[in-house]
Amino acid sequence: MDDASPSTVDDLYGDYWANASALETIASTSLDPRGPDVLYTHFASFDVTASDLVADIGSRDASYAVELYRRFGCRVLAVDPVPLHAEMARRTVAEAGFDDVIEIHQAGIEALPAADGSLAAIWCRDVLNHVPLGRGLAECARTLRPGGEMLVYQTFATDLMEPIEAARIYRALAIDPHNMEPAFFEATSRAAGFEITRRDVIDSEWRERGAEVGTQHPDQDLLAVARLRRREEDLVAQFGRARFEAELAGTLWGPYQFLGKLRPTVYLLRVGG
Repeated sequence: MDDASPSTVDDLYGDYWANASALETIASTSLDPRGPDVLYTHFASFDVTASDLVADIGSRDASYAVELYRRFGCRVLAVDPVPLHAEMARRTVAEAGFDDVIEIHQAGIEALPAADGSLAAIWCRDVLNHVPLGRGLAECARTLRPGGEMLVYQTFATDLMEPIEAARIYRALAIDPHNMEPAFFEATSRAAGFEITRRDVIDSEWRERGAEVGTQHPDQDLLAVARLRRREEDLVAQFGRARFEAELAGTLWGPYQFLGKLRPTVYLLRVGG
């Protein structure tokens, strides 16, 4: 924010808001935001082939692993430490008929089931907020071949995130606060042996696009936040504090991106060789 003089009541009601302004027009005009497919565009720059092995770290139900195979023809290790996710991934891969090209492993980023230098590339989406970052990135560097590349999609905090709300949301979502700092991520990546080849700030683009095309409904998120907030005492008594806080924090994640408190970013990394 700059040091402009504060507005007066006359400014607000006699000038700014009295008539439609250019700023109102700008605010109501789409900025043609990109959608999540930009991740596959970035991954395509790695030039993986059908003979390559790549890893999807934090694969959840393996839907990204399936899409990586469909788009690039590469073999995929789908890795996730959560037992439920491993079960879901096995079902997804079996239903797709890709059991011979996608391997499911229940493991964390700190102990990847891959030999030294065996991976051509790594896909890592919505994972690194939760992990011991230095150990995780060092393990990624170990398993990548010389010159191998890694796509990271991660959400970071901005200066608009107030300390009290940050502490509450990080505690609720099992987030390491250090991992929410871009400078810490970049320094840790370099220390692990990576070169940062590209940084693409997504910001609120995906949320804007979803709202514009009707696949996301921010008004429903805000309604949910209001309902949770107004019934907090009863809901905590019914479900427990930890579960309530996780639900509230997860519901706030999208609105916080709209407000600029959270900023999703894509990093492309290359291991030295």
